[in-house]
Amino acid sequence: MKKALLPALLGILLATPALADDLAVRVEHEITTLSADGVTRVTRFGERLVRRDTQSWVARILPAGAHAEADHKHAGKGHKHMDLASAARWVEQGADGKLRVRVVDTHEKVIVEITPVDYGNIGFDGKWSTASQLLDPEQIKRMKPSTRSAPAGARWYEGGSPQARVQVLWDEKAHYPRRIESANAAGTNQSTLVATREAMPAAMPWTRLAGYEKKDYADLLD
Repeated sequence: MKKALLPALLGILLATPALADDLAVRVEHEITTLSADGVTRVTRFGERLVRRDTQSWVARILPAGAHAEADHKHAGKGHKHMDLASAARWVEQGADGKLRVRVVDTHEKVIVEITPVDYGNIGFDGKWSTASQLLDPEQIKRMKPSTRSAPAGARWYEGGSPQARVQVLWDEKAHYPRRIESANAAGTNQSTLVATREAMPAAMPWTRLAGYEKKDYADLLD
């Protein structure tokens, strides 16, 4: 009897996703583009990532004066279409490794289920590693360690192609990118991502959704 139980228990352990340490980071993005007419455009925005066990939450940081923030505050339930860019993305990994993906509008109190066929519409690549640590570690494995000076506990990696180069400052312990720099060879497109550790929130954002209306992604297309 005991011998029969051992393989079953081993199978359960192997199938259960390994639980990573808690992670909370503030992520700042800056994208600079130089157009053919000589105009330089700079886009900046911030997000917060919170990860605990098999759940992750990524939410846009909306300044109080932002246009989208004002629209949502005054739109009420009559606001027809969800702003997917500012909605939070909530990803949960099941024991079988499959993902359940939802976007959450905390202003209108709506949760929308997202099926794999619609991942691209919310800018998600379908990988738990991306959802939980910003960058798939498999990409780091394909990059070359750099001699660029790095702070303690982190290391620079470089990769890309002759047309576009990427450098990543990888946290070797917490396994997330502290900084990502990319640029094309012409220098007309550059982007920077900076991730800074923060304290974990007292309550996880996904525990505060009681009473939210539930919808499917198709409902947003009506």
